[in-house]
Amino acid sequence: MRPIILAAGVGWRLKPHTEATPKCLLEIGGKTLLRRYLEAFAALGLREAVLVVGHLKEKVMAEAARGPAEIEVRFVSNEQFTRGNILSLWHARHEFDDGVVIMDGDVLFPQEMLARLLASPDANAVAVDERFRDTGEEQKVLCEDGWVVGVSKKVTGDPRVRGEAVGMLRLSADAGEVLRGILEEFIETGKDSLEYEDALRELAAEVPIGVVEMGDLPWIEIDFEEDLARARDGILPEVERLDRGQTLPRP
Repeated sequence: MRPIILAAGVGWRLKPHTEATPKCLLEIGGKTLLRRYLEAFAALGLREAVLVVGHLKEKVMAEAARGPAEIEVRFVSNEQFTRGNILSLWHARHEFDDGVVIMDGDVLFPQEMLARLLASPDANAVAVDERFRDTGEEQKVLCEDGWVVGVSKKVTGDPRVRGEAVGMLRLSADAGEVLRGILEEFIETGKDSLEYEDALRELAAEVPIGVVEMGDLPWIEIDFEEDLARARDGILPEVERLDRGQTLPRP
């Protein structure tokens, strides 16, 4: 299984923090997010990763080089990183020859989250937080008969909503081949400013994609100043407790 981390974006909403520091290099508890990703891969026995870089890519590549020695990191450059992240996935399309886990590069999560996704019996599966609170910012996963039929920020009150997409999508090599064709169609028709969730909606119409619930695990996507503060003060202690093999206290 090959993780593909999308880490090319500028992180406009986190300025000034991201003017000189890419989001994946923000420090949470003395470690960058990227370092935490790579350590999770090593702990779970993964031995390679693909990193899509763009904004301040030299800094990202230097940090990856300081990561665990057992992880081989390859880099894919997206020079149009100010556009939609669908372009980052497009540039990484040649890596879909094996099973992959496509991951946003701005999430603080416990290793158990990735382990749970890797252990899913479904060859294709998306991680969701079924206990999420809808503020309008979340990418919501819609299901019918247990299978994903769409991902959208725009829906509200739809009974098909299973939860919020956490930012981890597992795909088989066969599904990756289908996704490659969908991405090609998007690029050729000028839809290169979209987010990759738009391509996921098309993919769900062609291959079965299951859901892995993560609502009992601590995690946070870091988009805003308040997310960064909450990651450091609230989520990190719970994440590190789980990573040490301890249980969380009952609410």
